[in-house]
Amino acid sequence: MYKHLLVALDDTPLGMATVTHSVSFARALGARITFFHAAPDLAATGEGSMLHSLDRQAFTAESDMPRHAVLLKAATAARIGGVECSTDALVSDHPAQAILEAAQRHACDLLFVSSHGRVPGLRGWLHSSVTRQLLQIANLPVHVASIESNDEQADANRALAIVAGEHRSIAAVLTGLQQLDRAGRIDGTIPDVALMRQMADYLRQFPARLHHPKEEAFIFRLLRQRTSEHNAMLDELERQHVLENTLIDALFTALARHGHGDADAAEAVTAAVQRLSGAVWEHMSLEETVIFPAARRHLTSTDWSAVYKAFSAHHDPLFSHSPEMPMRQLFARIATALQ
Repeated sequence: MYKHLLVALDDTPLGMATVTHSVSFARALGARITFFHAAPDLAATGEGSMLHSLDRQAFTAESDMPRHAVLLKAATAARIGGVECSTDALVSDHPAQAILEAAQRHACDLLFVSSHGRVPGLRGWLHSSVTRQLLQIANLPVHVASIESNDEQADANRALAIVAGEHRSIAAVLTGLQQLDRAGRIDGTIPDVALMRQMADYLRQFPARLHHPKEEAFIFRLLRQRTSEHNAMLDELERQHVLENTLIDALFTALARHGHGDADAAEAVTAAVQRLSGAVWEHMSLEETVIFPAARRHLTSTDWSAVYKAFSAHHDPLFSHSPEMPMRQLFARIATALQ
């Protein structure tokens, strides 16, 4: 049986569906995963070449953005799923060959890819032609998880892939908070309070003010319209959304005390991080194991179209160019903290 999967990822929203499928697949096999991302050469484009000439630091950040974003979310999903994983990335304009070489480099025994089909507007390279090319040149078994653009579950798949991706971003930030706090306690050093404050600000700005309200306005509301079976659970999840806001405020208060040098502030930060992390992990687990499967069963194709339209209308600021919330460098610092 297969023991080490090479999972090829691109930076489209459907890439998160690939992560979800591959983690479940690996867990069933008792296998480990190497997530691999091959990015095109930005310097080979006119815009990239100009950026490289004008601002090499910005060029590096722009080049690294997809790799860090994709792999950070994938590694977080594997950690949540209890699957051992590592990550690798390469700049290449020949993705099929790069995937195969990565599998050989890491001694993988199965290639796991998803074929997105012809999905208008997606910039990823894991479309059907790359999958076909990989099947032609591979000297290893290839498992193709089909994520088609034209089946009746297309909008459901795309919508839940976005929501799951946002959950992985939230989970990565929480894990980063825990790692920074734990490192300070183990080493007896002062944690990076400024970075922890940035992470807390992300949790306040994105999930609390955008992600959660859209869950309630679309997924929760539509599920209530289709069935009353889960109303009690939905009431509890909405209560938890309010509680998370309170816990985020408590974390900010503890971090402010730490910055002022209060004697017991370190213990207060640890307690605030643990309470917030525990609450959010439990909350996301209930959504992903109970509510989202129920939504798949009960929501109509028209419902899913509305959900997808709502969630695709915004971008996760952790991985975007949002001028209102300059978070583009934060994800790299989180990735470093999690290493």
